[in-house]
Amino acid sequence: MKKSFLAMVALLVSAPLFFTSCNEDNGPSYHYEVVSDGAFIVNSGNMYASIDGSLTGINYASNVAVQKVFAANNGGQSLGSTPNDGLVYGDKMYVVVDGSNTVEVINKKTMQRIKQIKTTELLGAAEGKSPRHIIAGNGHIFFTTYGGYVAAVDTVNFKLTAKYKVGSYPEGLAGYASSIVVANSDYAKGHGNISIINLGTGDVETRNVEGINNPQKIFINNGNVYILDWVYYEGEYPNSVEKGESAIKYLAGNKATKVTDAYYASMLNGKLYIISNPYGEAKYSVCDINSNPYEGVTTPLNLSEGVFSPAGIDVDPATGEIFVLSYNQGESGYADYYSNGYVKRYSKNGSYMYSYDTGVGPCAVFFNVGVKTILDN
Repeated sequence: MKKSFLAMVALLVSAPLFFTSCNEDNGPSYHYEVVSDGAFIVNSGNMYASIDGSLTGINYASNVAVQKVFAANNGGQSLGSTPNDGLVYGDKMYVVVDGSNTVEVINKKTMQRIKQIKTTELLGAAEGKSPRHIIAGNGHIFFTTYGGYVAAVDTVNFKLTAKYKVGSYPEGLAGYASSIVVANSDYAKGHGNISIINLGTGDVETRNVEGINNPQKIFINNGNVYILDWVYYEGEYPNSVEKGESAIKYLAGNKATKVTDAYYASMLNGKLYIISNPYGEAKYSVCDINSNPYEGVTTPLNLSEGVFSPAGIDVDPATGEIFVLSYNQGESGYADYYSNGYVKRYSKNGSYMYSYDTGVGPCAVFFNVGVKTILDN
């Protein structure tokens, strides 16, 4: 029987987190439990200062953060220029490296490279340029490129299974049933849209959406699609003018309506964890889109201890713990984009737990999550 997209990883990202099963012959019963034993921070570095990116590994058991964990286990080799996203899928880890046009495939236990996928060789020089974001399911990884494509790559032989032409400068993507929804940013020029890939037929619909200008991320909850849309810019730098607003928006046909202010966001179990106004007085909130999918119910996220300059937020799908990335304060009093950052870890209720140093330019978090089979008593 054909499985729906993301069937394998559904255990890792959706409720419930516990599943019970039993043997039809009255054998022992067991249940599955989603577990997490660590987090990884993707550090983009700073390409203007020729600072390569890196990966920080956080071990929950030892409560230790190890810097440059990829380089340490690969003979000192750099992760590359401007890594942007990553995930754990099965026994492998995948890190998307924008400036180097690569996807690193890593053994998640040894942290040693299994394969370096060169995206411009895989897709073509123009089509494979600047890989951006990644998801996985049904034995494949799917990643966007600024060349305007989504690539599907087999996770056993690492061969290209399919490539899909989408919109201009695609960023985030999300899977649901047998479809993938893609956010096409148009490089913040104001004409962003979305693409919907039908994995069954290979067809792609690119749709202009009223109210969407610079989409960055896609969230799907109970079949409803939400778009993280950022401000955009009219005119050429340095005379460009900022337009629009940064918000979560609900997609209805060819129109999107605002749900709540947002600049960074992550979702777990139908709740969006949000940071808005990160370059001013940052605000933290949780928007529940389960009971009221059109407008959501937004409440403050009262973190017991804040960060200096937030750079991202994510939630461990197994524990519900919240991770907030930040830059450090520089000598000028502003965010320092040339030195190491940090991440703060909070309980699911927002109570401060730990702080860890990261590399330069922390930009994304992903978790070492798996499914554990437990025999019932």
